Amino acid sequence: MSRVFIGYEPFGIEGVDDEFIRFIFDVTLGLTTKNMTSEVGVVLVDDDQMQKMNHRYRGKDKTTNVLSFNNSALLGLPDKNSDANYLGDVYISYPVLLAEAEQLNIPSKERFAQLFAHGLLHLFGYDHENAPDTKTMEDLEDQIIQLVI
Repeated sequence: MSRVFIGYEPFGIEGVDDEFIRFIFDVTLGLTTKNMTSEVGVVLVDDDQMQKMNHRYRGKDKTTNVLSFNNSALLGLPDKNSDANYLGDVYISYPVLLAEAEQLNIPSKERFAQLFAHGLLHLFGYDHENAPDTKTMEDLEDQIIQLVI
């Protein structure tokens, strides 16, 4: 059984609850044929927290909409406390999410789904470093959104 560990208490997004988050995760697992016992964490943070993480881990001293951090065991790094089913964590900036939803003229629930799906795909090994990989990732994101919204 798949599990999602969720941290978004100080924030609220209309239509986004634990069930919706798990649904996005399960749809993404199904489309990517990942292990159905996989686990991830998702956390909504403020811009200050996101900027600090982006600076520390990516060297970019600014906020961003979503960051994904793989479980260190999947990267071949030793971690005695690691759970092989735990893929990693997705962090989403709540203020950026709201601003982008407004800019795109879509509900914040839909933007959340887009960002969470994007972060999950990174945890599953997808990236957008070149045009073919970008197309693959964007096509999967579109499929996920069509199924969950």
